[in-house]
Amino acid sequence: MTFNEMNYQRPDFDQTYSDMKEYLVKMEQAATEAEFFKAFEDLDELSNHFETMSTLCYVRHTINTEDEFYKTEQDTMDEQLPRFQEIGTEGARICLESKFRPAFEEKYGKHLLEKFEVQLKTFKPEIIDDLVEENKLSSEYQKLTASAKIQFEGEERNLSGMAPFMESMDRGMRKRANDASWNWFAENSEKLDQIYDALVKVRTRIGKKLGYDNFIPVAYARMGRTDWTQSDARIYRDQIAESVVPLTQKLYRQQAQRIGIDQMKNYDVNLKFLTGNPTPKGDEPYMVQAAAEMYEELSPKTHEFFTLMRTRELMDLTTKKGKANGGYMTFFPEFKVPFIFSNFNGTSGDVDVLTHEAGHAFQGWLVRDSKPRALNDFTSEVAEIHSMSMEFFTHPWMEKFFGEDTEKYFYAHVADTLEFLPYGASIDELQEWVYENPDATAQERKAKYREIEKKYLPHLDYDGHEFLEQGGRWQKQLHVYLYPFYYLDYTLAQVCAHQFFNWSRKDPKAAWESYLELCSQSGRKPFTKLVPDAGLKNPFVAGTIASITPMLEEYLDSLDYSKIK
Repeated sequence: MTFNEMNYQRPDFDQTYSDMKEYLVKMEQAATEAEFFKAFEDLDELSNHFETMSTLCYVRHTINTEDEFYKTEQDTMDEQLPRFQEIGTEGARICLESKFRPAFEEKYGKHLLEKFEVQLKTFKPEIIDDLVEENKLSSEYQKLTASAKIQFEGEERNLSGMAPFMESMDRGMRKRANDASWNWFAENSEKLDQIYDALVKVRTRIGKKLGYDNFIPVAYARMGRTDWTQSDARIYRDQIAESVVPLTQKLYRQQAQRIGIDQMKNYDVNLKFLTGNPTPKGDEPYMVQAAAEMYEELSPKTHEFFTLMRTRELMDLTTKKGKANGGYMTFFPEFKVPFIFSNFNGTSGDVDVLTHEAGHAFQGWLVRDSKPRALNDFTSEVAEIHSMSMEFFTHPWMEKFFGEDTEKYFYAHVADTLEFLPYGASIDELQEWVYENPDATAQERKAKYREIEKKYLPHLDYDGHEFLEQGGRWQKQLHVYLYPFYYLDYTLAQVCAHQFFNWSRKDPKAAWESYLELCSQSGRKPFTKLVPDAGLKNPFVAGTIASITPMLEEYLDSLDYSKIK
């Protein structure tokens, strides 16, 4: 069955909810172990169907946000889905309190029960209306940014379509493109502020109704974090400030010299090389074919996986009118297949999507037969190890995509992943401050971010662009709106991916085997156990980042600089 052949039917929400409640009653009243597990497994199967329909709706809506049918369906989902959180939390409570808990733990492992304990912190029936409001506001942000129409160089473009111009070798073009893109945010600043202010208020209300001083404990619980806290996050961010920021500032100084700029402005940062950034040497069909060859050579498992993705049309890759911004991987549990969504725009980021999102999808495919689905629920910092590490494991095949630009890609990719860490830390620190100060004004939030930015990204010079000078850059980061506190996770995974890269350069076979084992164990162990069990260092331990960066710096210095200009 191809993606287009997958049949979507709006669930009968009331009937589904009633059926799920009935399975919960059967679990709670089960007289035997067999009855308990039968009801639990039946509930899981029904949940898989329900999740498949809601995911199919979401994917088709984001592929074309102007499709009226799926727009209406997504609006309906936003209204209906929150009440189903009660099913999950009630099921978690029953499993934790059941007399069959020892048998459950023996069958599925201790960590699933730990995940259930965290899940109970995220829901009470009295927050259903608040969750509906939160969903609507999140969708409003996504629709607003997807609707961006920017007149540039004689054509109407969306935000993603501006990216190639912001990497132009012509400095004047870079500045115009940068201004045009950020001017859209400035012109919509009031609406963006209103949406975020409403989100902060509703999330704070949720936090208080659940018995907390603010939203942060709920956000951490939503993210499934069973094994690290705010205090761990602060220690980790301090490592980035101490060990990564000095290195990235060195890289930015080298970049300025390389592109012949005395005073680098923010619109210069996207141009890594005076001869232009590395770009793929072909369009979508060319790159998909190159990826197919790459995954065939990487391993038998990746070959089987990517063949499935192609033949069943489980990718929608190129940017187009009405398509939502960004990229993601998702999974259809009923069909046991992943799906990749992205916005190819002719930049090296297109290749990153084919490796990054494919890393997510590959892991989903590896554990496709696991039951129950909750076993495959893992935290985001675990999920991003799958994707970011795949970016590095595919380095040996990059010449297929970049040809003579390959050495430039190697440099840009490693430098970008290092330069991302301080930005990711800045987004996390902002969110922590926002939810600790929920009554702050929009102006105060922006001012705080500009202050945080100067700590982690001191090189940024906005050349007088008022919106950016006032601290508005974070409003382009959809995670802040849609997925609160989902951002430090990327940096934690990046530090793990850096370790796999360092390891794979010494012993590629051992590193790949460790990666496969980590993928298969994801969801069965918490992050701080999964990572050391895979032979990697825990990023929360002071000194970890300082032990990793020297090898990365050495790698950058070892590249052929005659090809990096």
